Amino acid sequence: MQPRFHVPDIGPETPFADALRIAIADRGLALNRIQARLAERGLRVGIATLSTWQSGRRLPRAGSLAVVTALEELLELPAGWLAVRIPPARPESTVSHRPYAVVDYAATLTRLLDVVRGDAHGRLRSVTVVEEIVIGPDRSMQSKRVVQTLVAVKEVDRQIVVHQGEPGCDVALISPNGVTGCRTGRVARDPEAGAILGELLLDRTLHPGDTAVVHYEIVDRSGMPSTQYYRFHEWPGTHHVLEVQFHRDAMPVRVTEFRRRHSSGPDLVQRDLMMSPDGRVHVIAPEAEAGLIGITWEWD
Repeated sequence: MQPRFHVPDIGPETPFADALRIAIADRGLALNRIQARLAERGLRVGIATLSTWQSGRRLPRAGSLAVVTALEELLELPAGWLAVRIPPARPESTVSHRPYAVVDYAATLTRLLDVVRGDAHGRLRSVTVVEEIVIGPDRSMQSKRVVQTLVAVKEVDRQIVVHQGEPGCDVALISPNGVTGCRTGRVARDPEAGAILGELLLDRTLHPGDTAVVHYEIVDRSGMPSTQYYRFHEWPGTHHVLEVQFHRDAMPVRVTEFRRRHSSGPDLVQRDLMMSPDGRVHVIAPEAEAGLIGITWEWD
């Protein structure tokens, strides 16, 4: 039986404070009652703090995410509905609401989005994403396999996925394929940027608060040697697992994790990764911030 949600009719661009205030009003709960119910769960938070959160004078930070999760349950909101609206902690990391602003080919993706379905952007939030990158014996990325859980913040019947191939690749040889929970729709390509943008048509129309699990893959037959892979997050809060599988005949000499606020920005995190005996490395981000999480490797 699916849980019941009381989801206010607001858009994904609505900030955390407004969303919290509207959700509290919709449920008709006083702040002292919310405080008491949080205390029953072992979560101590003052009425003044709740008041500043809903007024926008302050925002929850990493140490308060358990309280935000509990608020979502108490207010009968979908998981992540409030959390995804909390901007990253550092002021310099604030990301524009412009589509794909965290990558330097945002203008290209926006143009491709208009070709496919411009109004589909921002209607879904990612709760979890697990992806496996497969590197072949020719050192090229052969495929990307993804399992993703999603929650709708507006009515939606499709997911938009993007991918950028290696410099000089033939984008006609790169294709997104829906596996389960979705099927492949229209695909737009830009040869100069090596970018593709495609729609995955969901099995059903999602209403705000509805969730879905989709399995899809990106197949790359271009055969271009690869030295890195990253996934970008436009909104914070996604549980992200990234794994790269190297072919036994193409093992790199060094593998490194990196994280950035923007694709052309400096590395905020950089650390060497240990490879398993079967040629796998991985990175786990329990609550990814807006920006990039990736793995880079050296062949020689």
